[in-house]
Amino acid sequence: MNWINKGAILSVLTLFSGCFWKYYDFKGANIPNDIQSFSVQFFTNEASLVNPKLSMAFTEKLKTKFQTETRLGLIAENGDYQFAGAIVDYRLDPASISAETGAAQTQFTMSVRIEFNCQKYPEKNFTKTFTSSKIFDANTAFASLEDNLTEELSTIIVQQIFSAVALDW
Repeated sequence: MNWINKGAILSVLTLFSGCFWKYYDFKGANIPNDIQSFSVQFFTNEASLVNPKLSMAFTEKLKTKFQTETRLGLIAENGDYQFAGAIVDYRLDPASISAETGAAQTQFTMSVRIEFNCQKYPEKNFTKTFTSSKIFDANTAFASLEDNLTEELSTIIVQQIFSAVALDW
């Protein structure tokens, strides 16, 4: 086969490779080409233990994740991808017990219920609760760790949501 035929075949393959409906960016996002925007409603806090800063921080963290790791534009409402939900669990539980001191470790758990809606691809729609937890030494006051632990668990949960939506996991 001469170089002209190889060039023609390569041109045709390149042309057809752009026709697939999926879009893969350098971060690995798998989003259909006709999805251009997303919207995120404010996440309310329905947990029995309430961190007053968490609703706003979580809402903004989810927006930032999709703004920085996809090509989608953020709009106020009715995006091609729509996110709504609530923080439904934010609690501390004994994780292990010591005979001398009682609780030796404490488990901090956070759960967020997501309602994801995509009008163009309704088969992608879901309502799901994403949860993460972290164990820490019970002798350490939760108040001294709360900001860092909340940030860490929020990051993990946002990544779980991103994976479910943009990576089709």
